[in-house]
Amino acid sequence: MKGKLRAERDISASDEGSLAYLGSPSAFTPRALFLGALFSFFIGAGVPYASFYLQGSFMALGFSTVGAVFLLFFLTGLINPLLKSLHPGIGLHRREILLIYIMMVMASPLPSLFAAKFLVQVTIPFYYATPENEWRELILPYVPHWLMLDDPAILDSFYEGLGRGRPVPWSFWLPVILCWLPFVWALFLVMIAAMVILRKQWIVHERLIYPLVQVPLAMAQEGEEGERVNPFFKNPVMWIGFSIPALWGTLHGLHNYFPDVLPIAASADMFYMQLPLFNDTPPLHIVLRFNILGFFYFLKTEIAFSLWFFNLFAAALRGIFALLGVISQETLGAGHAVHDPILAHHSMGGMLVLVLAGLWMARKHLAAVFRKAFKGDPTVDDSDEIISYRAAVFMLLAGCLVLVGWLWMAGLPLWAAVALLLLALVLFVGFTRVVAEGGLSDGALPVIPAGILVSAVGSSALGPYGLVGLATTFMWTGNMRSFVMASCANGLKLAEELGGNKRPLFWAMVLALVVSLASAVWMLLSVGYEAGALNMRMGGTGTAHRAGFDFIERLLRTPTEPYYWGWFHTGVGAVVMSLLMWVRWRFIGWPLHPLGYPIGPIWIMDALWFNMFLAWLIKVVVLKYGGVGLYRRTRPFFFGLILGNVVPGGIFLIVDHFTGMVGNIIFYG
Repeated sequence: MKGKLRAERDISASDEGSLAYLGSPSAFTPRALFLGALFSFFIGAGVPYASFYLQGSFMALGFSTVGAVFLLFFLTGLINPLLKSLHPGIGLHRREILLIYIMMVMASPLPSLFAAKFLVQVTIPFYYATPENEWRELILPYVPHWLMLDDPAILDSFYEGLGRGRPVPWSFWLPVILCWLPFVWALFLVMIAAMVILRKQWIVHERLIYPLVQVPLAMAQEGEEGERVNPFFKNPVMWIGFSIPALWGTLHGLHNYFPDVLPIAASADMFYMQLPLFNDTPPLHIVLRFNILGFFYFLKTEIAFSLWFFNLFAAALRGIFALLGVISQETLGAGHAVHDPILAHHSMGGMLVLVLAGLWMARKHLAAVFRKAFKGDPTVDDSDEIISYRAAVFMLLAGCLVLVGWLWMAGLPLWAAVALLLLALVLFVGFTRVVAEGGLSDGALPVIPAGILVSAVGSSALGPYGLVGLATTFMWTGNMRSFVMASCANGLKLAEELGGNKRPLFWAMVLALVVSLASAVWMLLSVGYEAGALNMRMGGTGTAHRAGFDFIERLLRTPTEPYYWGWFHTGVGAVVMSLLMWVRWRFIGWPLHPLGYPIGPIWIMDALWFNMFLAWLIKVVVLKYGGVGLYRRTRPFFFGLILGNVVPGGIFLIVDHFTGMVGNIIFYG
């Protein structure tokens, strides 16, 4: 067992080992910043065009930011070698490439997972108000006039379309957008500040692996001086791994054009089956997704084991609850990634303990951060950070004040605004930890803070203004399958390779966010007014788009009191998570990592668990019979699995643009 643990530590050190090229030029060159902004524009405008207008593959749905990976593939595999062939001096070097990629990663959460939600949420209560749902009487009187767009003609043309060539009515949209900007930027800056404060604890002290950065680090490597082609692209093992999903993705894309010629590739998933477990409960899904298999091969075996184990454990619990008739009558609202209310509370309790225990472990580091921020302690070194600790702490505090003030202006009581923000930060920080340590390339916050808050205090305590304000928070907390905090965490890990002064990276990140958000809003409104949001995924009539306002409609009709069983189940989740952490700290070799417990019941894990199991099994066999050496030799194969899953989807989006094909989905994220 000691030998296995030592091998795991060696692997972790290898995975995150820094290649410090002391003589390399700075990453922050004008061309790198320009290209980073340009690619951020491609992501900001291209992702909504691909996802909503073409309704093709999802290029920015999860934390793996596949659109950024696709662009990096062509930058390092085609564009940069061409530049070097023209003249060796004009090719991009490693640090510039990583800076460009970091900017693309920062740009990725905004187009479809933030901007699209924002545009829909600020219009929903007025557009969907009908005599039947009585929203005009129940909801609209409590909506602040500056918070939403209420012009019927503008809303009708956005949802139903005006046709090609008609201009976007910017004069109606800009006032609402400008009113929301303080909140939006406070949220982004709070997320960045929190990651700056925790960076050294996670990367240096705890040495988290950050599995999602392994592929870009490999693609950005440099060969011998004068070598034009990146050695990564010369590895035959990588191309063998690449060819398997790339062949299937290509066949599936062609099937959508020629269904009679290629009937075998009708599904985007190469293999899918369902196994029934219990009566009246969802079946067990067995789905093969090559990119998930690739990412989870880079995890420590104990984490990979725990992720799939706790998902099956949650499935078994759901079945047992159904057999015993244990059913919660509570309604937390739509949009939670954990659908069962009992397990949702368990996840919330687990997340609370995960974050609080992490802060306790980081107490010495946090004390040093605050000494540097408030007293200027010269013994605390923050020169490696993208902003000083003083700037990070004050940015965090000022941003939280803006967010609380905004929520209060939107209608929430002050205490409720503080409570909701604390719940949201716990979930964001906890899930970012899951991404950094557990490599979860696709997932979502297990619960929505608004639902937990209503469960804890009852809707009567919030009043109608508070409930309407609460509905607007679904925009930035509901079904968040990627967000700025997680992107920043991965970006800061990649920044370890940049060397030298990293302070310009903060402004590069902000630039990427500005470009991506602006280009996404422009593209979303353009295609919305051309084709109609109802005709695209963006403005569908499904409950996910209306979850917040449907939720408060029920609460306004039937007010609720505190749900004390919810407190109980949250406590149960906290106790179980605490026991798992204690046992892991107390007994060396304990096989269950607590990271898997709070995310085990998430519905997305139901589709991913088999890939986690398979990756864990393969890695266990490789380490047992071939050791660390064989593991390192097999890593390129799994790099190839990830890239081979991504590249055909991006290529077919380009083809679909010119052919007019709609709905050609090669992968889901």
